[in-house]
Amino acid sequence: MATKETSQQKIKKRNTTRIYLIIASCVFGVLVLPSLPMIMMSAMLFDSPGSEDSSSTILFAISLITYPIVTFIGIVTAWVLFTKKKYLFSIIFASLPILNILIGIIAIIYIAVFCGGNLDC
Repeated sequence: MATKETSQQKIKKRNTTRIYLIIASCVFGVLVLPSLPMIMMSAMLFDSPGSEDSSSTILFAISLITYPIVTFIGIVTAWVLFTKKKYLFSIIFASLPILNILIGIIAIIYIAVFCGGNLDC
């Protein structure tokens, strides 16, 4: 009886992880498309004098440029880990693009609040 419950728990955990991976793959994969024009325009962040030395501007540009790479690596690694039955690690790797998005948002907020919206802070 205990093995049947354990087996059902494993199946439920696998199905829950699979649903999360499918949703994360779709959402983050679709978000790569609007990031591509932003990546092309990211060089414009460094137009104003002094902006090339601003750590917040550099951090924002790096978060923009690396988003598709992090998304691809995170999703592929998550699915590989899922096939190896490492469900927690697969969820963590599938969630890596969230970290990238948060870093970009924090950089934008820092620029807006502490630099008055100027990229040369």
